[in-house]
Amino acid sequence: MKILELSIGFFSLFMLLACSEEKHEPLFLGETPNAVSQYSVENLPGAAAVTFKLDDPRTAYVKAVYTVEHGVTREAKASKYDNKLMVDGFAQSREYSVALYAIGKDEQESEPVYITVHPGTPPYQTVLAELNVAADWGGGRVTGENPTSAQLMIGVVKKDPTSGEWVDVEVFFTESPSFNFNFRNQTPVETEFGVYTRDPWQNFSDTVSSVFEPWEEIKLPLTHQNFNQIVLAGDAIGQASYGLRRLFDGIRFSWADGYYSLNDGTPFPKVITIDLLQTYQLSRFKYWQNGNLYYQSANAKHIRIWGNTTLDPDFDKWHLLGEWDDWRPSKRPPTTGNPGLTEEDLAAAQAGNDFDFQLEIPGVRYIRIETLSTWEPRTQVYYPELEFWGRPIK
Repeated sequence: MKILELSIGFFSLFMLLACSEEKHEPLFLGETPNAVSQYSVENLPGAAAVTFKLDDPRTAYVKAVYTVEHGVTREAKASKYDNKLMVDGFAQSREYSVALYAIGKDEQESEPVYITVHPGTPPYQTVLAELNVAADWGGGRVTGENPTSAQLMIGVVKKDPTSGEWVDVEVFFTESPSFNFNFRNQTPVETEFGVYTRDPWQNFSDTVSSVFEPWEEIKLPLTHQNFNQIVLAGDAIGQASYGLRRLFDGIRFSWADGYYSLNDGTPFPKVITIDLLQTYQLSRFKYWQNGNLYYQSANAKHIRIWGNTTLDPDFDKWHLLGEWDDWRPSKRPPTTGNPGLTEEDLAAAQAGNDFDFQLEIPGVRYIRIETLSTWEPRTQVYYPELEFWGRPIK
């Protein structure tokens, strides 16, 4: 019995000591790490990359503290395992002072080391300097290059003729390497328009202005009752419940509405023919995709539109009005089941993807929409909703 009691007592003492040893204290508690001593700077457009090397085991991470325009203080942090941090949000290309701190495992800060960075011209300025604004159908067109794919807002304003103040027209967001935006619904009178840019850190450019007269444009009065459906030899046949009349019924976002060609195994291209009931010079059209499957599945990808003033059965006598392929704003390749949508991709699809015709196209009454491929291999095509714009020709 005594042997058993001694064994139990010894075991209890062992467990107590073992539990005491399990307490985890921060290494180097209360100790301040050495200051950052080895670093290099790579200046970038509107930013700088700071690479550092640490040999003090007391350091958990490195912090940069710096002040940008208007006295705003910013911080950037990087683990000692990353050994690089990015300081960004600079509004100008000039010298800035940056304080580097080595931070210990219990948040003890080293003495600061002050370094100088000289970022290049920030993207919001370089993009503004090169963009172009010109008159277009119903408004204007803004085009330009964004070589660093920076996240930018591009704002359009116009002068109020009475007050002389700038008033907002539209804003666009982009992170694509190039952009091509239209602003619409403007009166066809000579107007002073302005364009400016803004980056994610609320750095605003100056406003660049130009004066022009928007071109007159109307939305074609196509409805499910106000057009003629034509079927020429070789045209695709729509499903019984999803025929051409659903193209113009105003229902834009439902997967259960719109034109669906028969899934009959026939090869592409798929062609549909429409009578606009009047001759128009077309300026653009909008295509709303199947809302559950943006840039995927049987939504049209490679599109041609042909036109004519007469209903000629010989396709060779029709005029090619426009051709579009791989028109997703981000230009990312399609991937089955995972489109990887950017904000720009999603916004364009929800608003209806825009397609512009060239200015020199002839007036037409009849159009043929030819689909050469869909975003994924399919034997049918979806056109949930279409809208056309232009000007009538008397």
